Amino acid sequence: MVKVAQVVCTYPPYRGGMGRVAHEYTERLRQRDYDVHVFTPRYQRVTDDPKYVHRIPSPLHVGNAGVVPSLLRRLSGFDIVHLHYPFFGGAEPTIVGKALRSNQKLVITYHHDPVVQGIRNAIYEAHRRLLFPWLVSRADTILVSSREYAESSDLRNVARALDRVEVMPFGIDLGRFHPGKEPGLRARMAWRDDVPVFLFVGGLDQAHHFKGLPVMLEALAGLGPYPWRCVVVGDGALRATFEANAKESAFDERIAFVGNVSDEELSRYYRMADIHCFPSTERAEAFGIVALEAAASGIPCIASDLPGVRGVVLNGETGLLVPPGDPQELRKAMLLLLEQVDLRMRLGEAARRRAEAEFAWDPLMSRLEHVYRCL
Repeated sequence: MVKVAQVVCTYPPYRGGMGRVAHEYTERLRQRDYDVHVFTPRYQRVTDDPKYVHRIPSPLHVGNAGVVPSLLRRLSGFDIVHLHYPFFGGAEPTIVGKALRSNQKLVITYHHDPVVQGIRNAIYEAHRRLLFPWLVSRADTILVSSREYAESSDLRNVARALDRVEVMPFGIDLGRFHPGKEPGLRARMAWRDDVPVFLFVGGLDQAHHFKGLPVMLEALAGLGPYPWRCVVVGDGALRATFEANAKESAFDERIAFVGNVSDEELSRYYRMADIHCFPSTERAEAFGIVALEAAASGIPCIASDLPGVRGVVLNGETGLLVPPGDPQELRKAMLLLLEQVDLRMRLGEAARRRAEAEFAWDPLMSRLEHVYRCL
């Protein structure tokens, strides 16, 4: 049995794209008889982890970056180590282990370029110049969600890195996320069935500052004469600030902050919604799993025109793309889909068809297995 270690900076129950991908890989590979273990920093106590999820003490962590030196020892004995990058503090001992164990294969999923602010940006710039080329050069294979993003990312500055890149999009559970209606959920919120609902799904913490909710709230403020409602799914330290900003408008009664919800409830919110908004502002948004969830649910997505994201949302085909950080252009797109119901329906139906054709998990996992076998 092949032993695989998934190394990632966050993992469920924390809400974040990297952790969700690592979780899907872990559970689906184990169903295919791989012996998969997860190694992630211990930021909080989790009592219901399966025995193959290892939360490692981190003597120093800032945000989602955690120093875990014991990884060097813990990864011994694995045939394949699958590192999800960026992971400051975890990538370094992983690569040292690779150097010491020449027969151990290393796969890196390059999720996105790090986007950090303040003093941490200076630290990252030093990392990018001094350590990043060393890390990347030791990977046997580098997986990326799209070739477009890889060619515009920091990978392009590392000699021959793009020669080892393979495109591996992330998948979606087409059974859990599917088209339909949720009149019961609308009734619970005392919202009429004929009023269009916008949906935002994302973390409301500093690590996800680039998700663009303030841009969306500003865009909504200009849609006053039109009937609409908005649901914000997600939680974090910035939630109170966002709610206060919404209350400053005259439309706060139309906006519902529901916090984190269960997986079952999340799929219901997508089915209740008519339009998904994905207004991320920075390159840290390199794919868009929430846009895939919307597509599988049969609703169109208005997304920021960013590398990687525009491979998930096809402008004019499965959704609409707008310039990042531009509330006026976002408002125009929202208004277009409010007014043109036929267009809204056509985009949503096309999004579902594309999700079925290109983002089903089973064929993607078979591709990942092929990558592992060819190492």
